[in-house]
Order: sequence, then C-alpha cells, then structure tokens
Amino acid sequence: MKKLNKNLKTILIAVGLIASIMGAYTLGFYSGQTFGVYQEVKHPHIVNVIIWRSGVVIYNYTTHNILTTIGAKHARNIFGFDNETARQVIYISLSSDTSPDKSWTKLPNEITDGGLARTSGTPTVINATAFQVVASWTATGSYTISCTGIHWDGTAGSDGNLFAVAEIPTANVISGDNIQVTWTINTPDG
Repeated sequence: MKKLNKNLKTILIAVGLIASIMGAYTLGFYSGQTFGVYQEVKHPHIVNVIIWRSGVVIYNYTTHNILTTIGAKHARNIFGFDNETARQVIYISLSSDTSPDKSWTKLPNEITDGGLARTSGTPTVINATAFQVVASWTATGSYTISCTGIHWDGTAGSDGNLFAVAEIPTANVISGDNIQVTWTINTPDG
C-alpha cells in the first residue's frame, strides 16, 4: 500500500508539472520555444510597444529581440574583464528600419527628431534574473516606426553601442501620439 501511495504521489507531481508547463504555453509565455531538460532559452529579452492617440491605445505589440554581436561583446567585457565604463543599457531608440540583424551597431535610420529621439529609460528590477527599462515619447510630427533598439550610450544617432534590436509591425504615429517602449532584459537562471 505504501508503494502504491508513493507511485500515486509521483504520478500526481508529474501531472501537475505537465499541467503547469502546458498552462504557461497556452498563455503565450513560452511561445516559439521548445521544451527540453537542456533547452537553451532562445529569447531571454522581450520588447513591448504601446501607442496612444487621444488617450486610446491604438497599438500594442510584444515581441522578442536580437542580441547584437557588439551587445554580446559589451556584456562579456563587463562580466569577464570589468573594462567597460559605459555599463548601463538603458537608452531606447526608434526607427523605420526593418529586418534587423545581429551585425548592426546602430539603427541605420534612427529617428533623431520630432520628439522621438533616443532617450534614457527608467530601469527597474523585476525579479532575481531580470530588469525592465521603460521609455516614453510624445510625437511632434508624423513618423513610421518599425524597429526599436536599446543602447549603452544616450547620444541620438550614435554608432557602436546597440545592445539589442527588435522589429515590430509598422506603426504610423502622428503629432500628439504617445509611445511607450518597455524592454525586459532577462538573464536565464540556468
């Protein structure tokens, strides 16, 4: 009887674990990822873009990003060599670029005017392995936004400091629209 209870307990724990994973999957938390004991997290960073027009949300999109090659080197230099003076990755930019690539060192068509220039976001720790950076703008003209980047240098249009980049479906903004971009940077806990 004790062996039966032990086996039943093991089965119930396994069923609970599977139900938890499937629940998270159906809620979209693991969208696009496969599961496995040794599966590497492919998209540890998430980007959300919200646009309001006259106080009404007209655009809300969440996606994953591409860690750039220079972004990975920046992290390596901080963690491995402690030789980076510009450490904070908190500056967010917008552009009309499409098809981002990990070889990018800046957004080729970064918006640098119209109230949408690169800006310092507010960083917040959200859990043991992640932080968020939130930036907001108010457009003073009409622009097409298809991409956002996060940098370790706040100089609008500057090169050589693009940590990561994310493409979004094209959003057309007009003067008075409010834009908020939230980058969630997550280091997998192994």
